[in-house]
Amino acid sequence: MKKVFIPIFTLIICISILWKWTYGFSAFTIFSYTLKSAGSTPRDFPELKLISQDDKVFDLKEKKKYVLVNFVYLNCPFVCHKVNNQIEQIYHLFDSTMVPPQLEFLTISFDLKNDDLVKIKRYRERFGKDINGWNFALPYQTNQEGFNRFLKQAGIWKYQISASGMINHSIYLLLINPMNKIVKVFDPAREDERSITSQIKSCIKN
Repeated sequence: MKKVFIPIFTLIICISILWKWTYGFSAFTIFSYTLKSAGSTPRDFPELKLISQDDKVFDLKEKKKYVLVNFVYLNCPFVCHKVNNQIEQIYHLFDSTMVPPQLEFLTISFDLKNDDLVKIKRYRERFGKDINGWNFALPYQTNQEGFNRFLKQAGIWKYQISASGMINHSIYLLLINPMNKIVKVFDPAREDERSITSQIKSCIKN
């Protein structure tokens, strides 16, 4: 009996720990775990002053409209640019009656050290000059510690490798409503552009 009890008890302990560490078997990666840790939606989007490619300082809560937010860094070797290409397709699935009157797009850089206004403005131009309602921005007067705290509260995981400068990060898209709450989180690796667009339109209409 004792020989049977010990492995069963050990298994129960292991399952309990795994349950806790994965939020009830719902978060199996550091990306999803960080997202779950930030809380369920709708929840407040953490406050952060930003500066756009046009040198304009703003805060999302001042927008009073829906904003689709994503995070990149310009030295990213692949995934950031792929996600922004997806966002470009999403952007063009909306017409001018929705963007920018009801919805804006915002791409925020992770890289406080290497990205600046000149670089993000030049990068934005790659997506064409006629992208009214899609801004690229940097954190404004924020140190790395403060920005990391903001990312954690937003549910975005990020880790910079010191030797190479590469930044590993989650690629979630956050939909912020006019009350400055995160109402939807999209994973562009698992959802296609038309599905994301349809869900955004549904949020705006409702």
